[in-house]
Amino acid sequence: MTVPDLIRLSGASTGATYRVVEFLEREALVGRDGRGPIVDVEWRRILERWSDDYGFQRSNTVNSYLSPRGLPALQEGLRRAQGLRYALTGSLAAHRLAPYAPAKLAMVYVDDMDQAAERLNLRAVDTGANVLVAQGKYDVVFDRLVQDDGLLYVAPSQAAVDLLTGPGRTPAEGQELLDWMEKHERAWRR
Repeated sequence: MTVPDLIRLSGASTGATYRVVEFLEREALVGRDGRGPIVDVEWRRILERWSDDYGFQRSNTVNSYLSPRGLPALQEGLRRAQGLRYALTGSLAAHRLAPYAPAKLAMVYVDDMDQAAERLNLRAVDTGANVLVAQGKYDVVFDRLVQDDGLLYVAPSQAAVDLLTGPGRTPAEGQELLDWMEKHERAWRR
């Protein structure tokens, strides 16, 4: 892929795209044919490098909630929540691809945390949360959503980075998801 193709597909600015490609080259995360097209991408290492700079809880406003009837009730509430912009990430997003262990913590991006909490019957808590609701500065998490069984999920790459940077056992789940992604590239890459 050429850098101009990447600019067109990503919608990023020309200057930013060239700077990122040069950075990725210096880090040996992409290979180019001279100054020409990108011919090799170390996508797993790129995602792991991304997780050094980005964190689900560091890079977003995140509130902790309890879904009193558990994660299945949360998922059913999301299926019925007409007009609520959301994207599931973390364990629930990974579990649909690479079941590692039963999901105990839901992580979900929304546009409006108060609206989501009210519509999903979530209770704000300081401890014992089973739902983390995030509101980000950028809409990129809503790009390339995957619909499955009536629910919307972030792209597998976003789910992996969110897991790698999440609480508790989620980093181990992130590594499991990356392992699955390596074995099943055709199933998730566009």
